[in-house]
This record gives sequence, C-alpha cells and structure tokens, in this order.
Amino acid sequence: MSALVSRPVMAVEKFVQEHGDLETWSSVDWEVYQNLTEIAVAHGPIGGRRQKAGRRTAAVAVVAYALALYAVTELMSAIRGPQPTRLDFHLAYVVRGPGRRTDDRLRYSGDLLVREQIIRVGVRFRSTVDRLAARLARG
Repeated sequence: MSALVSRPVMAVEKFVQEHGDLETWSSVDWEVYQNLTEIAVAHGPIGGRRQKAGRRTAAVAVVAYALALYAVTELMSAIRGPQPTRLDFHLAYVVRGPGRRTDDRLRYSGDLLVREQIIRVGVRFRSTVDRLAARLARG
C-alpha cells in the first residue's frame, strides 16, 4: 500500500498521528501541517496533473501565436511580394525562443503524444496557409 501513496502524503499522515487531536494543536503545529499538505499536493497526483496542464496550455498558446504570425506573414508576402518585415523577425524569435522552450518541456516531461499532435496540427495549418498564399500570389 505504501507504494501507492507518495512520501509527502505519508508524512502528513504520520504528523497527524503523532500530534493527536486537532483541537490541541498550537499555531506552530498548524503551520507545519499546512506546509506538509502544500508539499503533498504539489508533488502528488493533483500537482502532477496541474503541471502537465500548465505545460500543455503553454505549448498550445505559443504554437497558436506562432501560427497566427506565420499566417499573417505569409499572406502579407503573397500580397506585397517577398520582403522582410518586423513580423518575420518576430516570428523567428518566437520559434527560436519560447517555441523551442515549450517543445523541450513537452519532450523532457514525456508528453510525446501531445507534442506529436501539436506538430501535426502545425504542419496541416502551415500547408493550408501556403496554399492560400499561393492562390493570392497568382491572382
């Protein structure tokens, strides 16, 4: 059973058993108990899910921002002609900086399925924007 329960949760249980009834606790005991429960939540299954959700949300937000910049950049270059703009440089910064960091966070944390899904959606979106830009450049 102890393999199923994390060590921080066991520390909380042990503290409660050692200190007895809650009504007799001092303010110091309450502070220690609160610290132990915060650690247990942060390192337990709920904290892990919260961190995973944060990683995934950050990755989706960065990719959505980069794809929006890519779409605007490609459509502007199709209409005006190929000329470097500030958006090109900003897109390169987003891809090299926050984009690479979120990709690394997903890869190192083991969220490979989510990473592959994001890449698949990005490739599909990029090909759609490229087809639209090609039509605009011809017409």
